Amino acid sequence: GRVCPSVFALGMFDGVHMGHRRIISAAKNISTELGVSTAVLIFSSSPRGAREILALSDRLTELKNAGADFAYVYDFRELCDMSAEDFVNEELCKKLGAKALVAGFNYHFGKGGAGDSNLLCDLARKNGIKAKICEQVSFLGEPVSSTRIRALLEKGDVENANLLLTYNYYVNEPVKHGKALGRTLGMPTINQIFSPSRALLARGTYYTKTSVCGKDYISVSNVGSRPTVENGGTVNLETHILDFDGNLYGETVKVTFYGRGRGEKKFDSVEDLQNSVMLDCEKAREFFKTKE
Repeated sequence: GRVCPSVFALGMFDGVHMGHRRIISAAKNISTELGVSTAVLIFSSSPRGAREILALSDRLTELKNAGADFAYVYDFRELCDMSAEDFVNEELCKKLGAKALVAGFNYHFGKGGAGDSNLLCDLARKNGIKAKICEQVSFLGEPVSSTRIRALLEKGDVENANLLLTYNYYVNEPVKHGKALGRTLGMPTINQIFSPSRALLARGTYYTKTSVCGKDYISVSNVGSRPTVENGGTVNLETHILDFDGNLYGETVKVTFYGRGRGEKKFDSVEDLQNSVMLDCEKAREFFKTKE
């Protein structure tokens, strides 16, 4: 369709964390000065095969929350053979109408990642537009990066991951049929599947909130695997929703993570499991009381 003159923020923006938001807000400042839109150019999945912190649809939501008016989403294969020069001159400037470019200090582009921030500034200048490079952002004495956030999630440390993301980590997936064990425990349980391309989250129990029809309910979520025949164990998210009654099969439900409970445990009996879930629910209520 019609190209909208924009200031482009460039990057993978996986997770749309504190550092990414700095880049987008720098682009927003320039676009306000120039009286044009703020756009992002991203790839649908990591060129390096890194697992994603957020599903693409959620990443687009967070980019919008961070201030982007438009997102141009490319499959990496569409651009991987294009030289760094052609990417800036032909794709960004000619085709997409870029009026300024903003990127992080470690941004690489063009075939084989040959282009760096110096080349970006150089090519922008030749096209008569401005380029701004954003410095490394640190938090608690260490650089903020998607790699650091993935490592925190893998340890189950959602509280620190949330600080770096600047929002609470979440899963937004359709509710699948489970073993209906929750109903025998006297509380509704929803089952969701983590996409295999998603960053790993440590197994075990988490204190979460589940959004249903615009209302947030306290919940306890268990991340674990269910041996399935086809792919050797999908990672399953099973959430007990407190003070809620209703059927959510087929709905897409957002479960937001606030804190970590216990690690994954094998129970000897359904009774042990029931007692443990009851205890987890009490702990979740206490956990959220301290957050008020």
